[in-house]
Amino acid sequence: MRGAFGSVPREFVSDTEIYDFKDSVAAALSKVKRLGAVVVTKNGEYYGIVDDRSVAGKGATNISKGLAVGKLAKPVPILTTDSDINYAISMFYSSALKALPFSEDGRIKGIIKRSEMLKAILSMHILSAAVVNDVMSTPIIAVPQESSLERASAAMRDNRVNRLAVLRKGKFCGIITAKDIMEYGMKQRSRNPEFSTASDRPHTHVGDVCQSEPYTIEYDSGVESAIRSLVENDISSLPVIRKGRPVGIVTISDIFETVLKNANIKRRNIVISGLDDYTREREGDILDALENLAEKIDRFRSSNVDYMAVNVRRIKQKGYEIRGRLALTRSGAISAYASGYSLELTLRDLIARLYKGAKSKNDFIIAGRTR
Repeated sequence: MRGAFGSVPREFVSDTEIYDFKDSVAAALSKVKRLGAVVVTKNGEYYGIVDDRSVAGKGATNISKGLAVGKLAKPVPILTTDSDINYAISMFYSSALKALPFSEDGRIKGIIKRSEMLKAILSMHILSAAVVNDVMSTPIIAVPQESSLERASAAMRDNRVNRLAVLRKGKFCGIITAKDIMEYGMKQRSRNPEFSTASDRPHTHVGDVCQSEPYTIEYDSGVESAIRSLVENDISSLPVIRKGRPVGIVTISDIFETVLKNANIKRRNIVISGLDDYTREREGDILDALENLAEKIDRFRSSNVDYMAVNVRRIKQKGYEIRGRLALTRSGAISAYASGYSLELTLRDLIARLYKGAKSKNDFIIAGRTR
């Protein structure tokens, strides 16, 4: 895979700030917002990176001003002058961060934002022949506009997503993200410190907070049009619309995954990422299980499996998280998530979820009851 598209240009590197692990997070938050990400060192050595997703993952209302910025840092690989664009894309895909550190001559010189990778994909016309329907994920999780913010947060948590479609009488009318809910909570907390939890605001509905006119894209549009919209509007996803109805969502992760699929094909278009020294010995077993799933689906669907991508994450003392995406020819893709203490059982759970998704192939799922 390395060397496929040439080295990452030095022009892609943006300025950043470097903080010590023990520095207060309060000093770094404004820099994260302005620069996109900051680098954290510990005992003089590179430790990790903090972007707005790191902050959101911790929960903005749970962050005290005295918290060490290192507590939010995520250790991720460093890009260098030897890194090619394909490798950089794979690192963004596996880390799910918005920026990665860049090192030259053994020193951190700045960060490379994932938006630069999108621009590279455009400039090289890597996906010029693809249409949105080929790369989008389905189903899109939806909530009625009358649902409470608490219900929306629970739906995101239960389905491991960062955004939901919002429906008015069954019709698409907006989108709400984890960031929208976080920012609303911070605003309300600053105005009314005595109301600090979602349960204190039971009458706030999704429709009061959601983006009522989000950027969208038609399902038969070219992927390059989607990439331009993501870059120009500084967003990470686009609801996919067909005849006014949401039929899926296309994210930056979906686009990166498609590039990697085309450049790094393994047995029947199966791509596995995230393996470490401990789990790499199980790669053959994972490939066998996924290949069996593809054959099983091909027997009952008119549209066959185009490719599958799986990201494995081992969490020390907690088990495994596996994210999977199964793309069907002419029918978009199904995404699923599973977690557990055993790699074998977690993989089995993921495969069952993907199989169920392929059989039902819903455009969207309404999450929970209105509350």
